[in-house]
Amino acid sequence: MEIVPLIYIKDGKLLAGKDGKPLSIDDLFKRVNKDAMLYILDLDGIEHYNSNFDLYQKLTEHSILWIDNGPRRIDDVMDTIMAGATTITVRIDLWPEADVPGILEITDDEIYLAITPEYKEQPRALLLSYEGLGAVVFSEEQQIEQNFSYANMFNEATLKHKIYLYAIPHMNVSYWGERGVAGILVDLDKKEGDV
Repeated sequence: MEIVPLIYIKDGKLLAGKDGKPLSIDDLFKRVNKDAMLYILDLDGIEHYNSNFDLYQKLTEHSILWIDNGPRRIDDVMDTIMAGATTITVRIDLWPEADVPGILEITDDEIYLAITPEYKEQPRALLLSYEGLGAVVFSEEQQIEQNFSYANMFNEATLKHKIYLYAIPHMNVSYWGERGVAGILVDLDKKEGDV
């Protein structure tokens, strides 16, 4: 199972966790191995439709970028790819009529749908409709285990789609590995040692 470090961008600054300390690019490069996958959760893009494309280009010099910046149209996806993303997360709450066929047509990169407690049914339906998609589940581990629709999603989707979980403290990695989950996203400030 893959463990992917996650950083946030808020107000144009890198953060090692959602409530983490600011992080310089040099410090980030010391903490993440060269050419390792790095998940970027760009709150400026998600919350304010103001993605940090220039910052992505700096980060791509060191890391393989998986960018979650809230694209709302096909041009946003293209801009994100041009800024250095090799993998993209689409949030259906921000782009309810996401042009999945259009996205799959313009890129061979991996495309993931964000599944949150508030928006889980529509991404699940899209997963079942398109083979080229994966999912990132943002929920507490107990909610995933207790919620029947999530459990059903894992039974159906892990057979055909890559599923990643956003980690919470004490995430049971081996349990989810046995369930077919492809990987875990972990805040950089919670990940000790080399990533």
